[in-house]
Amino acid sequence: MLLASLDFADIEELQVAGRWDAAGEMLAEGAKALQVAGADLLLICTNTMHKVAEEVKAAIDIPVLHLADATAQAVTREGLNMVGLLSTAFTMEQDFYRDPLAGHGLDVLIPPA
Repeated sequence: MLLASLDFADIEELQVAGRWDAAGEMLAEGAKALQVAGADLLLICTNTMHKVAEEVKAAIDIPVLHLADATAQAVTREGLNMVGLLSTAFTMEQDFYRDPLAGHGLDVLIPPA
């Protein structure tokens, strides 16, 4: 297992500023380094940064496992069809994480503001 750890303070600053392109570039650079080091698969270990998953995928030649897909598979395997999503406001209010869950036939509930 290989791990690239990024300084969350830098990422958070970009998130708050709405500079998702720059955050995506940071993650893509980390992904490229992991690929060069021999990784066969990439996992972004934070729900919110899946907002830039497509940019990361485009930067590398190895598969990227989307946490929403893995979550949906586990939920449906248990025979469930509804999930409650508790995460950052970015993840709950935008569709980059909810849509993949719904794409697996799940109803996605988020708490009211």
